Amino acid sequence: MPPAVARLFSRQFENCTFTEDGFIDESSCYVPFWATRTGTIVKWSLFLGIIAVVGLYLLVGYIHAQRRVRKGLPPLAYHRFLVSRATLAQVDPRYRYPQSVTVHPYAPESQYYDMHAVPPPVYDPNAPRPPKYEPPAGATKIESSQQQSPEQSQQQPEGPVEYAPPAGPPPSASRP
Repeated sequence: MPPAVARLFSRQFENCTFTEDGFIDESSCYVPFWATRTGTIVKWSLFLGIIAVVGLYLLVGYIHAQRRVRKGLPPLAYHRFLVSRATLAQVDPRYRYPQSVTVHPYAPESQYYDMHAVPPPVYDPNAPRPPKYEPPAGATKIESSQQQSPEQSQQQPEGPVEYAPPAGPPPSASRP
């Protein structure tokens, strides 16, 4: 508690006497009702009473909803949220998941294409093909380097290429 608030409370109750339980004696000075022993008991009783009523409502509502479902009746609106969707689906068709109507396309009784609609004409195998890249006349894509002529590429030796170290001393770390 901040010092200013502690000072305020100490001045407010400085002439009061305290009981051995730590509560202020009501006969010695004016004490608000909620600060007395009786007031503290009432506060906690109200709090725990509200918690008990809410818990009891949830428990009884759940049991009541389960009994209605077992009888084949849908749960009432005020406790429908206490029942799972799978349980609601047993008695209310609105909560059922949609049925799967998948038909295998190669089933023996299937005489038609029932997976998708007939493809558009673009996918017709007899339709003319779209234009594609055609290289210029006489060009090849064999060489990775397109800068040299085909005659120069043919003059290179066929065997493995030997690599020699570069001329001069190796670079040092001090030189940029």
